[in-house]
Amino acid sequence: MTPAPDAGPDAAEAWDDLLRAEFARAAHDVTPGPAPVAAVVRAGRVRRRRRTVALSVLAVLGVSAAVAAGTALAGDPHPAAGLAAPPFATASASASASASVTASPVTPPTTPRTSATSRTPTTPLTSATAPRIPTPVRTVAAEERVAAAPGWTVWLTGRGKYWEGGEDGTRQFRPVDDGNIDLSVPGVSFQGEGTFRSGLYYGTRDAGRVDLVDAKGRTTTAALLELAGRPGWGVWYAVTPDRSPMAVRLLDREDRLLSDLPAL
Repeated sequence: MTPAPDAGPDAAEAWDDLLRAEFARAAHDVTPGPAPVAAVVRAGRVRRRRRTVALSVLAVLGVSAAVAAGTALAGDPHPAAGLAAPPFATASASASASASVTASPVTPPTTPRTSATSRTPTTPLTSATAPRIPTPVRTVAAEERVAAAPGWTVWLTGRGKYWEGGEDGTRQFRPVDDGNIDLSVPGVSFQGEGTFRSGLYYGTRDAGRVDLVDAKGRTTTAALLELAGRPGWGVWYAVTPDRSPMAVRLLDREDRLLSDLPAL
């Protein structure tokens, strides 16, 4: 249709009415087909399955991301972790570190030592530095033989000190009742046969140690013997590193010097 010439607002309105009537007639002549219900249902099901699969994939990806984040946090410390105090080492880690640092095992000293709770050893302690603990005093019965050193035997009676040994095995005796020893005053005597040295200590019930000291300052601590009942005297003996002269010192249990002899 060809529109009429412009004749004003009334003509334009009439033209619009004509167009609406023409469209209505054309639509009335069209017969609509049946609605595609089955196709719409199938399409809806397909879209729902796709949405379910997509959600499942997203859930799996989310769990994987969380695990990866946790692993990353466990392996890599927080940037501020370096500012905190270092963690303490466990016992096994400390032991491993100590083992790795140690260059070689420490060899224990071979010099024999006298325990404060042990009996007096057969071979007395010899060391560069005298021990600061009292020497245990061994109580023996009268005439009880004591192996003081290889080849040497010492014993006591109520009269004094006996010893024998050496190359000729001679028996010797040093009395305490001959009037030459004042048992009321601390003192010490000395007898020497090669490296085997021995003597009396007396005038005290608090004897703690008898030391022998050579010119180089090496100290040998003697073993001590007394009869039961603590008669106020006893016997000391020692084996020294060599035959050099030795000074003899008697000390009490508080490490105080009671008496001494010059090097003999």
